[in-house]
Amino acid sequence: MESVHGIISILLAAKHEIGKIYGFEIQSDIAEMANRSVLINNLQDVIEIRNENLVGLSEKGWTKKFDIVVTNPPYKKINTGLINSNERKLISRHEVKCKLEDVIYESSKILKDKGTFFIVHRPDRIVDILNLMRQYKLEPKEMRLVYPFCDSEANLVLIKGVKLGKAFLKVLKPLIVYEKNGNYSKEIFEIYGKV
Repeated sequence: MESVHGIISILLAAKHEIGKIYGFEIQSDIAEMANRSVLINNLQDVIEIRNENLVGLSEKGWTKKFDIVVTNPPYKKINTGLINSNERKLISRHEVKCKLEDVIYESSKILKDKGTFFIVHRPDRIVDILNLMRQYKLEPKEMRLVYPFCDSEANLVLIKGVKLGKAFLKVLKPLIVYEKNGNYSKEIFEIYGKV
């Protein structure tokens, strides 16, 4: 099984038996940090970090290469929100180097038929995400909202899709990150394997 992502690759390798993970990171300094982390964790046989943009991979021989794609693209459209003067943060947060549509289109192209797509994004982009996923044949199958606290608004959405899957979307129960006292919730500890 193969997967695509950046630094999260180390967590995937630690929790799942995956044959090979490719981490695509557009910013060279972040790719270098990810490579150092791979070496420190002795995962160089499992993870390969590449300093490349996801956009255009399908034209470079990566078509139908992957079983799984995991992505956490920039959340903000280019002309929205506060524009950071730090170029690294600007690229990470705004659709400067790739747009949401680019990410979903390329993911569909590089996934094998019936491959699984996972995206982490902001709730205000849910409609855009679901529309684009369906447009590019990544049928939304599961969606889960993430809340910092049980009485706060959701600040993330997790969506799973299947390439060429049948139409059926299951909305999962909310994921709460923190207890009222500020400690991680039991489920977060379980996700990270600390319970």
